[in-house]
Amino acid sequence: MGVPFLKVLQPGVLSTLQDTGRFGYQRLGYTQSGAMDDFALRTGNRLVGNPENEAGLELTFFGEKFLVLCDAVIAVTGADFCPEVNDKAIPLWQSLLVKKNSVISLQDRRYGARAYICVRGGFDVPRELNSKSTDLKSAFGGYMGRKLQVGDILSIPGVDLVSDYIDKKFPEELVYRNYRWYEHPMSIRVTLGPDKDNFTEIGYKTLLESKYEISEKLDRQGYQLKGPRIEHSSKGPNIITNFTSLGAVQVPGAGAPIILMKDRQTSGGYAKIANVISPDISKLAQRGMGDMISFESVDISQTRELFIEQETIISKTELRPVRRCISFRVQINDDSYTVDVEEVDCQ
Repeated sequence: MGVPFLKVLQPGVLSTLQDTGRFGYQRLGYTQSGAMDDFALRTGNRLVGNPENEAGLELTFFGEKFLVLCDAVIAVTGADFCPEVNDKAIPLWQSLLVKKNSVISLQDRRYGARAYICVRGGFDVPRELNSKSTDLKSAFGGYMGRKLQVGDILSIPGVDLVSDYIDKKFPEELVYRNYRWYEHPMSIRVTLGPDKDNFTEIGYKTLLESKYEISEKLDRQGYQLKGPRIEHSSKGPNIITNFTSLGAVQVPGAGAPIILMKDRQTSGGYAKIANVISPDISKLAQRGMGDMISFESVDISQTRELFIEQETIISKTELRPVRRCISFRVQINDDSYTVDVEEVDCQ
């Protein structure tokens, strides 16, 4: 029996429990599911001392509010939805202690599309097919196989307030480098193929030299894009139905690309012109309707290097202690000064 931790006061647009995904069951028709932004989830888990694949709370856009039912150590990562505890702003990408009867709220959006709340010990829900992820289409996993609703209560296995996992932060410069919020349009790196024969040279030129807008047709299954039409070869847009992969860029007959995401169908019959590399899935997951993207081709060796680089950043980056400052007001003659005194570890 778990310890009640969060009561849902406002569930927001789409709030679900997700870990890193459900693997090995696509051949049986089960989708991968899992956090749309692996970078944010895994880093959040590291901050609170969990295994990286532990389930966290994925929040889509803003409007969420939760009542804290027991003391716990949490971290909020991913999009900036102006997180607050008891109406006081709290930092992103940092672990902190929240006290019983506090209210956590995410009520506005500065940037990004998905935020994550990770808690020390993880959420106390059963593993189904070796994962705690919510599969919305099949209605299982996570919390009762569905998105959260007002009044739902999420539990944790037990209260663990180890001080080593309080007031740790992930380096801001690495977050900035990973998400590249400043890029407009955002450059998404892809490997070309596998269905190269289904597209003309003009089709590939169009893909790599155009800007595309993320349309209103976007969800955890996929992102449909608006932009220049991609030309098929005489083989046309259809292929013999085969498996789909995360980040596959399908192009149906109308020529508008669709990027497949975590809740994608397990198989499909549209030709795939490219595949988004795994390090860029998290960046894409933080874009929403109206955002612009472009595509950049990389080869397999580059993809491998980029993957290793990101895995090293997520798993090996040293977490930094939070430096706390106390401000004093100092009066010298007729002049007034504010002096910030920072805590220093003298050991």
